[in-house]
Amino acid sequence: MRLLVTCLLLLGIALSCEAYKFLVVIPMPARSHGNLGQGVVRHLLKAGHEVTYISAIPYKNPSPKYRNIDVSASVQLPEELINIKSIMNKEAPEMDPTMLVFMMSMIIKMYVESKEVQALFTNPKEQFDAVITEWMFSDIPSGLAAVFDCPMIYLSTVEPHWRILKIVDLATNPAYDVDATSTYSPPLNFYQRVNELWIRIKSTFLETFVTDAVEKQTYDDLFVPIIQKRGRKAPSFEEVRNNVSLVLGNSHLSMGFPSSQPQIYKSIGGYHIEDTVDPLPKDLQSLLDNAKHGLIYFSMGSNLKSKDLPREVKQNLLKMLGTLKQTVLWKFEEPLPNLPPNVHIVQWAPQRSILAHKNCVLFVSHGGLLSTTEAIHFGVPVVGIPVFADQFTNVLRSEAKGFAKKVDLSYTMDGPLKAAIEEVISNPRYAEKAKELSFIYHDRPVKPGDELVHWVQHVVRTRGAPHLRALAYHVPLYQRLYLDLVALLILAYIIMKILVKRAYSAVFSKNKSDKKKTKMASAINLLLCFFILSTCDALKILVIYPLPSKSHSILGEGVVRPLLKAGHEVTYITAFKYKDPPANLREIDVSETFNFLPSAQINLKKILASEVPLTMPGLMIPLMRSLQAKSLEYDHVQKFLGDPNEHFDVVVAEWMTVYFLNGLGPLFNAPFVWATSMDVHSHAISMIDAAPNPAYTTDLSTTRFFPFSFLDRVGELMHRITDFAEDYMYHEPAEEELYNRLIAPLIAKKGRKPPPFSDVRFNASLVLGNSHISLGSIYTLPQNYIPIGGYHIDENIEPLSKELKTLMESNKNGVIYFSMGSNLKSKDWPEDIKTGLLKMFGNLKQTVIWKFEEDLPNVPKNVHILKWVPQTSILSHPNCVAFITHGGLLSTTETVFSGVPIIGVPVFGDQLVNIQMAANRGLGLGVKLSYKVVEDLKVAIEEMVSNPRYKEKAKQQSLIYHDRPMKPADELVYWVEHVVRTRGAPHLRSPALLVPLYQRLYLDLAALVVLSLIALLCLLRYLSNAVSSKCKVNSDKKRN
Repeated sequence: MRLLVTCLLLLGIALSCEAYKFLVVIPMPARSHGNLGQGVVRHLLKAGHEVTYISAIPYKNPSPKYRNIDVSASVQLPEELINIKSIMNKEAPEMDPTMLVFMMSMIIKMYVESKEVQALFTNPKEQFDAVITEWMFSDIPSGLAAVFDCPMIYLSTVEPHWRILKIVDLATNPAYDVDATSTYSPPLNFYQRVNELWIRIKSTFLETFVTDAVEKQTYDDLFVPIIQKRGRKAPSFEEVRNNVSLVLGNSHLSMGFPSSQPQIYKSIGGYHIEDTVDPLPKDLQSLLDNAKHGLIYFSMGSNLKSKDLPREVKQNLLKMLGTLKQTVLWKFEEPLPNLPPNVHIVQWAPQRSILAHKNCVLFVSHGGLLSTTEAIHFGVPVVGIPVFADQFTNVLRSEAKGFAKKVDLSYTMDGPLKAAIEEVISNPRYAEKAKELSFIYHDRPVKPGDELVHWVQHVVRTRGAPHLRALAYHVPLYQRLYLDLVALLILAYIIMKILVKRAYSAVFSKNKSDKKKTKMASAINLLLCFFILSTCDALKILVIYPLPSKSHSILGEGVVRPLLKAGHEVTYITAFKYKDPPANLREIDVSETFNFLPSAQINLKKILASEVPLTMPGLMIPLMRSLQAKSLEYDHVQKFLGDPNEHFDVVVAEWMTVYFLNGLGPLFNAPFVWATSMDVHSHAISMIDAAPNPAYTTDLSTTRFFPFSFLDRVGELMHRITDFAEDYMYHEPAEEELYNRLIAPLIAKKGRKPPPFSDVRFNASLVLGNSHISLGSIYTLPQNYIPIGGYHIDENIEPLSKELKTLMESNKNGVIYFSMGSNLKSKDWPEDIKTGLLKMFGNLKQTVIWKFEEDLPNVPKNVHILKWVPQTSILSHPNCVAFITHGGLLSTTETVFSGVPIIGVPVFGDQLVNIQMAANRGLGLGVKLSYKVVEDLKVAIEEMVSNPRYKEKAKQQSLIYHDRPMKPADELVYWVEHVVRTRGAPHLRSPALLVPLYQRLYLDLAALVVLSLIALLCLLRYLSNAVSSKCKVNSDKKRN
C-alpha cells in the first residue's frame, strides 16, 4: 500500500509539477551541514526543478539544471572550534547559542561579500521562486528572501526546539519541552523545570538586549544595500525575520521526543539518506562478511578528526579495542602504528553501506544528528561520545530511548568505553530497541525526500503558504498570559479596598481598638478575595459510529470503506446499514437508538420558533451520552462485547463530546483511536495533550474568531473554566458510572482487572481529525492528532445521470444547488418561507436544484425539486456556481473539495462556526436563519454570482485542500495500521499529558518564591524588632 502510494506520488511529481527555480544556501562550512544541503538539492533536482546552491562544501551534480556557487575559499570555521584536543583541554570556545549568533553573522558576511555571491545577488535578472536556507540559531539568513522578494523556507538541522519554533509559533512550555542543548529528558523534576525556565529567561534577555542588535546591524549592512540596488525599498529586519513560509525540520519521532508542532513545521528527518545503499568496496565487503563476532564501526564524524586525539588517548583506545573479540573498523585520517589484528583503519568509510551490513553490531559515534539518524535508519545500536553542541542531547535522547550508551569524552575514556561496548553488545535489548525504532522510522506515509519536495512546491503553488502560519504568533505575551485581566482584577481589588476602607472609617468610631480594626480589615480582605474569585497485514478492526445521524454515519462509512479496501476485517457498530457490504465487513445494528432521538431537535419549524436551544452544549452533551450509552446497552451488543472469543487489533470510535467509549480499548486489550467529526478544537486536543491556550484557540461550541478582543479572550477563558467545572462535577462522574456499568464488568469477566476510568480516559493512541488547514483553524498540533478532513469523499466521482447532466449544462448562467443536509428536512420549512423561496428562486437567471423530501406545487421553470441528489457529483460540475447549505462540516468540506463558493444558513452545532470560517476565508457568505431568510438569501445570491472573487477564493482553497502529500483516506489507513504495527504508538504521545497543570504553570515555583519572600520579610521584621528592642533597652539604661 505504502509502496503504491509512494510510486503514485513520485509519478505525480514527475508528470504534473511545474519546474521552479530555487536558491539553496547552507551557510555553515561543515561537512555534516553540507550533507543536509546536498540532500535538499538532490531531491529538488530529481523532481525537475532548477537549483542554485551556495555552500562552502562543494557538491558536484551533472544535472544541467544545477548551478553550484562554491564559497569554500572565502568561508572557514576557526580550526580550534572543531579540534578534539582543544575541546578536551577546554581551549575551544564554548558553542552556546549566543556565540553562534556572532559566528553566523561573521559567516554570512563572508558569504555575501564573496565575489561569486555578489554577482548573483546584484544581478536584477536573477529571480527565484523560493529561498531555502539553513537556520542555525540566527535569523540573519532571512535577508536572502528579501533580496529576491520570494517565499522563505528554513531548514532546521536539529530536533524541534523552542528557539526554532518561536520563529513561526509560540515558544513551547519549558515544563516539558527542553532546550536544543539541554541534557534533560522529560518528564522533568522540579529542579530541571526551573533550570529550563531559567535558560529561556536568560536567552530571551540576551536576545533582546545583545544579539538582536547584532543581527539587525548585519542585515542593514549586508542586505539592505543589495535590495536597494535591485530597485526596491528594503523591508525592516523585524518584517523579514517574521516572514517565514515553512520550516523543514531534520527530525522524526523515532529520534527525538514527541512535541506539539505548528502546521508550518514539517518533520522530514532522514531526507539526506539515499534510498539505495551503495555496494561496499571488495576489501570492506570481505572484512564485514568475515567478522564472525560482528563488526564495530568507530567514527567521530566528518568535522571532528580522530587524529587530533591526544597521543596517550589514541594508544589507550587501540590497546582497549585490541582486547575485544569483535572486528573494529576505525575511521581515522592517517595511518596508525602497532595496530591489533582485529582493528582496521580507513581514512574514508562509506558509513551507510557499513551500517547497512548485517554483521555491523555497534556504532561508536560522536552523536551528531546525521549519524544518529543513520544508526536508526539501519537499526544499529550506538555508543555515543558527545563532544559539543547538540551531540550531548542526541546521545542522551538515544540513551533514554534504550538503544545507546553514553561515554564522556576524557583522557581516561578507554575504560568506560570498553564497559559500554560490552554492555551494548552482550545485552540484546539495545539491538532490539534499535530495530524497533528503525521500524518506526521507516513506517511513514511518505518518504522524507518526497515530503520535502511536496512542501517546498506547496509553498510556491500557494504563494508563500499563508494558511500554514500560526495564529498564536500574533498574540502578545501579556495577552497569552492574561496579564491584562490580572491587572484589571488587581486594580478592581485596590479600588474596592479603598472604597470599603473609606466606608469603614466613616462608619466606625476612631476610638475602636486597633485589634478590632485589624480583625475587621482582615475580614474585609477575605470578603474581597472571595468576591473576585467567584467571578498492511489484514487486521481485525472494531469501528463504532453509534449515533442515529446520517451525516455521522457518512463519516463512519468513510472510515470503514478505506479499511475494507485495504483488506482489513471490520466489525462496524452503526445505526445505518452499509450499502452492498463486502465479505470482510460485519455489521452490528443499533438503529433502535432512533427511538430515543427527540424529533424536535432537528425540526426547522421548531428551531425557527426558538423552541429548541440546540446551541447549548449543556443540553447536547447529555443527549450524546444517552444515545451512545443506549447503543451499548442492547443485549446483542453486550453479548458481542462480552464474548471472550472476540479479539481486535485496534478500536476506532467516533468522539462526540463523551469519553467512556475509550474503555473499549482495554476491553479488547487493543489500542484505541478516536475519530472526531469536527474541526480541530480544544476538547479534541485535550484528550491527548495539554489544553491549548484560550487566548488564541477556540472551544468546539464557540462563535468567536481570531483575532480576539479583550472580551473575547476573557470569554474564552471563562468558557474553559466553566467547561472544566461542569466536566469535573457532572460529566466525568456520569461517564465514569457508564464505564463502570457497561464496560468494566465485561473486562472483569474476561479475567482482567479493569483500569480506573481516570486512566482510560486519556489512553487514546491517536485522534483522527475531520479537519484540514483549507477548511478551518490553524492549530499547533500534537503529533498524535492527524488532520485528515475529506476522507469521507470518494474521489472517484460518479458520473451524473443523463437527466442531471443535461440539467447542469443547459443554463449558461450556471446552477445553484440548495440542500439543508441529511438531518434537517427542507419540508419542515414554514409554508410562507417555502413559498417565498420558490418565488425568489424563480426570479433568478440561474437554474436551481433544491434537494427536497416531497413534491412542491407551482414550481418555477428554472427550479428543479429532487428527493435525492448525488451532491459531490453536482458540486464537481464546472457549471455549479454556488452551494446554499446549512454549513455542516461534510458539506463545507465537499464545497472546498470542488472549489464552489458557499452561502450558509447555519442552524445548530458547529454549522455557525463552519460558515463564519468560510466567510472569513473569502469563499462564503452567511445568512441568519430567521423568518427574513428569503430576502437575506436573495441579497447573498446576487452578491455571490456577480462578484468573481468568491469563485476565485473557492478555487484557491480547493488547491490548498488537494495539495497534500497523501490522500486523506490513504492517510487514515496508514495511521490506523501504524498504531497496530507500533503497539499503540507510544512514541506519538505528548509528554505534556504527564505534567500536572500546576507544574505547567510553574505554580510550585511561584509558591516557593512567595514563601521565600514571606520568610525573608518575617526574618527582616524579627531582626528589626530585635534591634529596636535592644536600642530601647540601651536607651532606658542611659536614662536610669
